[in-house]
Amino acid sequence: MPPKISSAEWEVMSVLWEQSPLAATEVFAGLPGDHGWKPKTVNTFLARLADKGALKVVKRDGVNVFAPRVRREDCIASESDDFLQRVFRGAAGPLLLHFCQQEKLSEAEIAELQKLLRQKKGQP
Repeated sequence: MPPKISSAEWEVMSVLWEQSPLAATEVFAGLPGDHGWKPKTVNTFLARLADKGALKVVKRDGVNVFAPRVRREDCIASESDDFLQRVFRGAAGPLLLHFCQQEKLSEAEIAELQKLLRQKKGQP
């Protein structure tokens, strides 16, 4: 089971899931420009993630470099399950209906949803 990570920690992990290992300065440089954090804040997030077991830390030329210990897909699955239980009491149908009603979907997304629903019904 992956560790629970905050929204801000997701931002940091996203940089490392895209490319790693990275030093803290490289992680900071890889973040979106509108985050408003200082390098020290990013160092705090990296330390927390390492303490939670989400990151491994190794020394490279005397500098700590960070790499994910957990896969993005595993974290997404864990967060999705938690959200489904917490907000929709484990009922996937209402969740899907809510997002389909609230979000604008592309033709490709609609086609993919239709394909998945046909598969769920046992149709080709």
